Amino acid sequence: MDGIPVKVIYSRRKSLSMKFDKTGTLIVNAPTHVSEGEVRSFMREHTRWIRLNYVKALNMAENLKAHEFKGGGKLLYLGKEYGIRISGRGRIVKGQDEFIFPEGADEASYERWLKARAKEYLPVRLTYRAYEMGITYRELRISGAKSKWGSCSETGKITLSWRLMMCPPESIEYVLIHELCHRIHMDHSKAFWAEVESMMPDYKKHKKWLDDHGYLME
Repeated sequence: MDGIPVKVIYSRRKSLSMKFDKTGTLIVNAPTHVSEGEVRSFMREHTRWIRLNYVKALNMAENLKAHEFKGGGKLLYLGKEYGIRISGRGRIVKGQDEFIFPEGADEASYERWLKARAKEYLPVRLTYRAYEMGITYRELRISGAKSKWGSCSETGKITLSWRLMMCPPESIEYVLIHELCHRIHMDHSKAFWAEVESMMPDYKKHKKWLDDHGYLME
């Protein structure tokens, strides 16, 4: 379709849907009984959406390539971009504008470093926010979730992803407030969002950062 790569996946589903993957390929999910002609018709009906989002998908793919873990690449820490330099031996060193990794380091090395920072940073910030908001919680668990920044159970257990350490401090604070507000409202009702806004009037700006950049944390 106009030079846009397309992949059709048939499965036992009820309706057609589509999305772009990280490489800029349009993924069309279709029920097994749908014909090729129906798929093409569905795509024609959504031509404007496809063209608009193809540009976004290409930008995402280009940004992901720039953030590949390699010398000369880039990574995120607390919302700031740092260069990657592979040099010598020893431990990981964070400089003003770059991270220096020892020879043989890979993306998993950085993830382990982030997990360690998360265990230091997130409990302190959650404790502070909970005290400030007058809210209690039972325990905190650090996870490696990719699809959720955090969650809060009915029993008061809060789970936060260590991937938050790649996000700006303000966006991290938004997630902490979001989960703590679930101790008051276990839903996403108007009352819940009003509670979030009362604690962070500009929360939408920090939520948008997460929505716009979340693909880089996966």
